[in-house]
Amino acid sequence: MTSDNASSHAHGAGEPASGHDTAVPATHNEPTRNMGRRTVLAALGIGATGLGLGTAASPRASAAAPASGTPAAFAQPSCILTPEAMEGPYFIDEDLIRRNIIEDRQGIPLEVRITIVDGVNCTPLAGAEVDIWHCDAGGWYSGHLDTSPDVPATSPEHVEPTDPSRFLRGLQITNRRGEVSFRTIYPGWYYGRTIHIHLTAHVGGQEVHTGQLYFPEEISREVALLEPYVRHTGTERLTNQEDSIYLEQGGAQTTMNVRPLRPGRPKLGYVASITAGVSSGQTPEPPVSPSA
Repeated sequence: MTSDNASSHAHGAGEPASGHDTAVPATHNEPTRNMGRRTVLAALGIGATGLGLGTAASPRASAAAPASGTPAAFAQPSCILTPEAMEGPYFIDEDLIRRNIIEDRQGIPLEVRITIVDGVNCTPLAGAEVDIWHCDAGGWYSGHLDTSPDVPATSPEHVEPTDPSRFLRGLQITNRRGEVSFRTIYPGWYYGRTIHIHLTAHVGGQEVHTGQLYFPEEISREVALLEPYVRHTGTERLTNQEDSIYLEQGGAQTTMNVRPLRPGRPKLGYVASITAGVSSGQTPEPPVSPSA
């Protein structure tokens, strides 16, 4: 398969309500799909693999920390230009405003923490809308349960959903520190792709970033040996270095800083963090799907 699709939203600015994981239907007019993009900068620091992000303590993050008591941390920005990544077929534009996107999916717990900053001065952007979506431990995307994860996708272009499932999809609005967090599971994999999460960001109703977030290979290798991931034997898991989209569309710059909740106990879960900055520079062309 190729990666999922993305589109625009037009929410009001402000901090997300804490403690509520509800789906809120859109009550506004949506801008045209694939409207103007902007140059995107990613914050790059030193992580376990040298490709992750530095971290800094955050009061908001602490309030949303997992029950393990592990201190929460969002990425500390240090802006570096990075390319956007292709959108792909499986985005669903339904404004599911919620933090917990797991629903009934089984897998290793994962908290994803994203900070959106101004690309010129790296100051936080409040009121930015951040969508994420990804496949489950077996490689299945919600809304597309008729599409096997073990065969090539028929097209990299957007595909309308064919069923009502919406697991592992959600939207959050950044707080005054530019932060959002999602409770999910570590993604699985599907034909022709390494493990990844899809991301879009909108500011003032304008799409400012479409990208993909990746994981350090040594952690994905460890997770792939655990239940339920180990049962996915229908297609081979590609490493980051075997994935053409990762290699050709800036995957090294969007590899998250990932740490375990408890060292040596991967089944308890992980925390992943990254910072992305946006700039109103020249609108880049959408990335072209790499050849097979």
